[in-house]
Parts: sequence; C-alpha cells; structure tokens
Amino acid sequence: MKPTWNNPRLDALTGSQVKTLLLVASDLPADPDSMPHHELIATAMNEETPVPELTRLKDTAKGLMRTAEDGQHREAAQLLYHLAVVAAFVRHGAEISGRPMHKQQIVYERFAASWAGQPIGELFRQAVSRIAGATPDE
Repeated sequence: MKPTWNNPRLDALTGSQVKTLLLVASDLPADPDSMPHHELIATAMNEETPVPELTRLKDTAKGLMRTAEDGQHREAAQLLYHLAVVAAFVRHGAEISGRPMHKQQIVYERFAASWAGQPIGELFRQAVSRIAGATPDE
C-alpha cells in the first residue's frame, strides 16, 4: 500500500496535525492478540527494542492501515509504520521495509520537522542524516 503521506493534499500538515495523528493511533482499539496501540509507539521508540519486534510493529501498522476506518486512523498507522522502520535503521542498521530508505527521505524530513525538539523528531532526523550520507542502490 502506497502511503498517502506522499499525497500532495497532505503536504500542508502542520506539526500539531501530525501530533494529533499520533494521538489517534494511541486511541485505536487494541487487537486481541496485541498490546494497546499507545504501547506500540512506546515500544518502537524504546532504544532496546530488537529488530524482530520492530518488524512485528511495522507489520501490525500495515494491518492497521488496511483496516483503518478513516483517513486519520490510516495516517496514524502510517506514522507507526515509519517509526518502526526508522528505529530499525537508525538503531540497528537494519532495513525492514521493502522500499529503499532513500525513497522515503522526504517523508522522514517532514516527520523530523514536525516533531523537532522531541525524541520522535530526533529519530527521524537521524534517519534523514544517515540516508543523505548513503549512496542509493539504483
């Protein structure tokens, strides 16, 4: 599923709107087999979360995107997806997405700017920095 974050109509999201998306993600009803969603975000942000758990979070976010009842819930799930991907990349040097990291650079720059001064923004900023220093595989 192509993220709608790249959709031009979403380019004008403010930092507070992106933060609202994260809050929406934390209020989604929990899957019976998973922890509450606010804990998913905390787990993704935990520096000690291993790659297999980050991969599980990414896959959970993909499922949430497919079953989202509205655009806000879908975009909150997309934020969780990207958060898990950049956490694996920055903290473990692992690429857990099928899409090359350099193709997400603009999305990650937006998240970094929206969350500037917060730990989540720093994580996205670190991802952007590493991507910018890497040579694309194309």
